[in-house]
Amino acid sequence: MLIHETKIRLSKALLFLDAFTGEPISSGIRVRSLSGGRTEKKGGGYFLILDAVGAQMEIETESPIYQRRQLSMPIDYGAELSEVFLYPSPAYPLGAGTTVVRGMARPGQTIRFYMEDEQACCRLIGDYEKGEGQISFYQKGARRKNFWHIGRKQRKAGEYFDVKRADGDAEIFKLGRPLKAAYNKKDTVIYPAQETAADEDGAFYLLLGDVPKDVCILYYSFEEAGKEVCGEAEIQRAQENHVDI
Repeated sequence: MLIHETKIRLSKALLFLDAFTGEPISSGIRVRSLSGGRTEKKGGGYFLILDAVGAQMEIETESPIYQRRQLSMPIDYGAELSEVFLYPSPAYPLGAGTTVVRGMARPGQTIRFYMEDEQACCRLIGDYEKGEGQISFYQKGARRKNFWHIGRKQRKAGEYFDVKRADGDAEIFKLGRPLKAAYNKKDTVIYPAQETAADEDGAFYLLLGDVPKDVCILYYSFEEAGKEVCGEAEIQRAQENHVDI
């Protein structure tokens, strides 16, 4: 009788986080590899993808309270932990006073949002030069965030960015991809941002935390035909708001 030795290879290590609270998702999600192999659930929101095939892998998530996501990412054999933020769905349990945004967009479209909240505003520690792979800024608040909007004072134009492993008291963060412009620390403001995606019917859903005033301006943007389209909407705190873009 021949005994075959089977080697299981780690393809990707993932940490799933709640996009609204920033906390790890410990239960209630199903993760499936569309690139072969299998998934192994660990504690505290961690999942391992084992024996995926190819250089790039596709994963899909399903949950009764989070929006479905399908993601493409490189196979790195566990070299770097990838954080995946899941967006609440309309079935997500709401706390008292939660501000809700609903709207319609093109099916599958990703929409990004931010508010000019002075209490949550962050500042650069050092100037950022265009193309650099990391950024340094003072991050406020206890919630874990990886998505931000950066711009110059008194100007609406700016750009969104994501950071990797932005937890603890670290002040230097790796960028998901370099920013398109240079930013001076004396003339730059950074606000927490969020994103969500329209479902197959074009409906999108967003929960806002720590809305600073009874009435705020929510800035949004999305890509259409290769161009960024920007807009704004008036949002009332602790209400369900409807925004059609």
